[in-house]
Amino acid sequence: MQLHAFAKSLPKIELHAHLNGSIRQQTLVELASERNVRLPPKMMLHDSAQTQLHADDIINDNEEVSFWNTHPRSLQDCFEVFEYIPKCVDDLVALRRITEEVLIDAAEDGVVYIELRTGPKCLLRRHHDGNGRGEGGEMATKREYVETIVEIMNEFERKEQLRYQMECRAQEDCDVMQQQIVRLPLIPRLIISVDRAGTVEQADENINLAIDLFQKQQTLPPGQSKHIVGVELGGNPTRNNFTIFEASFERARSAGLHVAIHTGEVPMTPHDEKYNEALAVINFRPDRLGHALTLSTSLIELLEKNPIPIECCPTSNTMTLDFALHHEGSLIDGIKMHPHLKQWVESNYPISINTDDSGIFCTTLTKECLLISKVFELDEKKLSDIILDSVDHVFDDDIMTRLRNDIQSVVEMMKVA
Repeated sequence: MQLHAFAKSLPKIELHAHLNGSIRQQTLVELASERNVRLPPKMMLHDSAQTQLHADDIINDNEEVSFWNTHPRSLQDCFEVFEYIPKCVDDLVALRRITEEVLIDAAEDGVVYIELRTGPKCLLRRHHDGNGRGEGGEMATKREYVETIVEIMNEFERKEQLRYQMECRAQEDCDVMQQQIVRLPLIPRLIISVDRAGTVEQADENINLAIDLFQKQQTLPPGQSKHIVGVELGGNPTRNNFTIFEASFERARSAGLHVAIHTGEVPMTPHDEKYNEALAVINFRPDRLGHALTLSTSLIELLEKNPIPIECCPTSNTMTLDFALHHEGSLIDGIKMHPHLKQWVESNYPISINTDDSGIFCTTLTKECLLISKVFELDEKKLSDIILDSVDHVFDDDIMTRLRNDIQSVVEMMKVA
């Protein structure tokens, strides 16, 4: 099986995906038009004909695959883009649309488990074209924001299970030689985000909401999905410091929620402010670290002695730190400059491969898997092992065993040695 076909068919795990950043570009354009929002040119940089993997081409395994970052996005560019997306996703109708589309895109890409992350917002119930307000200007609460996403996830998961059952039954009626591997159903879960640019009071509001909804879902009947699985700290890494939010995240952890923290996104030197913050994050021992891209050698050594799983986002990391600019836009050559990824892959450090913001960076999880496979010369077994090992990092403890068994079963059917 050719590498692209294998990566596409491989059941994949997505643990670091921001809901707003995963919006389809066409959807963003349509929502902006409906809401009279003028998008700046930098939001429409990606020419899909140039930047997407030649994914549908037949590629020989011994042929170099080109990944080109023809229009870079710096870290600052990303946060400027994020300022415009909420102006377009300003009501519950738009929220439902982008949530469903993100899940559809992930499922079609062969993702079998995804943890979307988003910060609760007060949106209009419905946008009104005439005056730009909703029905009587009525605003939904942050609780309704989260409940809307959970509702979409619950319905999508139900449909995916039905689709899978029907396709499995259809395969049973086929001749053995004509049977194909049925795509596993996508299982969606939700992480509540805290914006580090906000106040401690705003962080507590989100954490309290997450704890309340998390505890309420524990009363659901056996077999019914519990979609809220964790909380995370993200946002502009130049704003505030993890330590002012630490007590809030400790409360979440004590309530049973898993915790992920973004760290190591901007340069640091030994014992400067960013170094001390990263050290505080590591000492806090969250369940996962986001990016951990610019950690110093001494901090990496700490993690090697006592690992915390890391959410790697190859394209995002390459673009936001401008690695690809040094190689005329080659993402493959850019990823070779990643300070730690080669070491983590070769040493079997616990990592997961993720998209971060698939809409912003014009990527897919299949493309991310292909990128690291090309850069680090991974064979099918090694790539499969990375995916299977990342199951240990999922925040839904109840489905971990079933998920691993399902993925392993498909991998074996794909005849991975």
